[in-house]
Amino acid sequence: MNRRTRLLLKAARCYSEAQAHTEAARCYDLLGWQWSAADAYQRAGELEHAARTYRQAGHPEQAARCYRLLGRPELAARCWQERGRRLEAAWELLLAGDIPSARGLLAVASRDPGSGVGKGPQMLRLQLARALADRLGGGPAGPLLDLFPRVEARLPTLAARTERRLTLDWGVEAADRVERYDWGARLFRAAYDGQGGGDVLNRWREWATDRLGSAAWLPSGPPVESAPDGVGGP
Repeated sequence: MNRRTRLLLKAARCYSEAQAHTEAARCYDLLGWQWSAADAYQRAGELEHAARTYRQAGHPEQAARCYRLLGRPELAARCWQERGRRLEAAWELLLAGDIPSARGLLAVASRDPGSGVGKGPQMLRLQLARALADRLGGGPAGPLLDLFPRVEARLPTLAARTERRLTLDWGVEAADRVERYDWGARLFRAAYDGQGGGDVLNRWREWATDRLGSAAWLPSGPPVESAPDGVGGP
C-alpha cells in the first residue's frame, strides 16, 4: 500500500467517524473503491449518487434499492436488466404498479434458459411474482397465500446469502400487499432459524416496528448454533 492510498484511507475513516459521509465517499472514489464509496454516499443520504456508484460497481440489488427509494422504478428495473436479471427487473416494475410491463418481463424470463428461473428458488420467486401480479390485477388472494408455506419451508435451506435475502424480501413484500402480517412474521422467523439467520434480525425488527408497532417480542440476538453430535455433551 503506497503513501497516497494510506492517507486517503485514513482521511476516509476520519470523515466517517465525524459523520461526514460525503467527504468519506469522495476519498473512496479517489481510491477506486466503488462499493465503499456507494455505501458512504447512501449513509450521507445522496441516494442518486449512491445508486450510480453501486451500478458502476456491479451491485444491482443495492442500486435498485436506492432508485426505488427515489421513486424511479424504471431505473431500478434497468439495473437488473443490465445484468440479465429479468425476473428481478419484473419485480421492481410490479412493486411500482406497472403490472403489464412486469407480466411481459416475467413471460420473457420464464422462457429464457439463461435466466435460471426454470428450477430451484428462482422458480419459487417467479411463482410469487406471477401470483402477486394476478392479485394486484384484481384476482383472488388464494394462489398467493398458497405459496407462503412453500416459501417458509424453503428459506432455512437456502445456503446462498443473496438468494435467501431475495426470497425473504419477496415473500414478506407479498404478504404485506395482502395484509397478512402473520405470514410476514413467520417468514422472518424461518429465515432467522436458517443458516446465517442473524443477518435478518435488524430488518425483522424494523419490519415488526413498522407493521406491528413493536419488536419487543423478537429474539435479542443471533440464533445459537447447534453443536455437532458429541460436542459439548456430558
